[in-house]
Amino acid sequence: MDGVKLIMRWEALNEMCTFAFDIEFEAVFGVLALLTGEEQHQMCTEIYGAEKVSAWQRTYRFLFETFQAVSELSPLVFFDILLDMCGKDFSLESFKAYILSLPKDERLFRQAEWEYTSNITKKDIKKALTDDKGLETLYIKLEKKVNSFLGFASFVQQNDRFIEEYFSLAHELKATPLKETVRNYKKNIDSFRAELTENLKTLNGLECSQKLMGKTFKNRGPYKHFYFVATFFFPYKACRFFYHNGKKHNIQLLFYSIRETKKNHDNTIAALKALSDETRYQILVLLAKTGTVTASEIAQTLKLAPSTVSHHMNELKTQGFITEEQVKTAKYYGLSVDTLKELLKTIEQDLLPQPSI
Repeated sequence: MDGVKLIMRWEALNEMCTFAFDIEFEAVFGVLALLTGEEQHQMCTEIYGAEKVSAWQRTYRFLFETFQAVSELSPLVFFDILLDMCGKDFSLESFKAYILSLPKDERLFRQAEWEYTSNITKKDIKKALTDDKGLETLYIKLEKKVNSFLGFASFVQQNDRFIEEYFSLAHELKATPLKETVRNYKKNIDSFRAELTENLKTLNGLECSQKLMGKTFKNRGPYKHFYFVATFFFPYKACRFFYHNGKKHNIQLLFYSIRETKKNHDNTIAALKALSDETRYQILVLLAKTGTVTASEIAQTLKLAPSTVSHHMNELKTQGFITEEQVKTAKYYGLSVDTLKELLKTIEQDLLPQPSI
């Protein structure tokens, strides 16, 4: 029974807040880790072995190549849909079945950032599903976000296969090595739960979420319930999902990484290089003074071309200096205070003498 509790924990911390860790979630995130990011890919290699990872890349070539084509358009694939199913009865099979049961245009609309890119509608997607001309028109609108027409066409018109392969790989990941990793992370899971419990003594669910993510949210609900999910495979330090597109804002789902980040001098130097650019520094100062703003507001205030702002925001996002939140058709950027504090702490530890005890 203790083993079951370890790999699937759903605990009510108060009437509005639930703590969760679920190996079924980790299997879903594990596939995303294989598909994205060198650091996450390395973790999979450490757990399953390089030979096994290479074998998966060959077996699921369609999945890997299709995702690479649309990774910028659909970085988190279908995690928005988790809002519909969050709870202790979650399973890989039920999640896959639910996704495949959705009308294809709705499913695809929720899998990618269509509306935030080119104001693309479900109608545009529906046409692309059955009409080659419609598919080409859609691709032209997204050409800067998508690096392969064939990959994009596969993602849209063979989405069932994309889903099937994703969950087939997730089932393979949910094996003995993953369960062993869960046991190794027990201390981290317990620590995050304890931190949540302590924070919720003085903060509500929204305030606790803001503290974890180091930002003030633009979209504030109201929310009926908050789910806080501990994860070691999720590719970002923290990320939250909530209903939008006209749906009632009644649930917030927040994933928080309990993975221990290894200190890397190369990362510190890359962060300092990003800060050394005058324009990027001005953007950070602006965010510190004004809070959350859109890219167009940054361009207007600092008198920069939109393309220049986009370039610098990508650099800052890569280093984790800024947060990003989508509200309707706009993206709002904020300062990631926690990342800056961690950088300063690293510099202090590396360069300033530590007091002797």
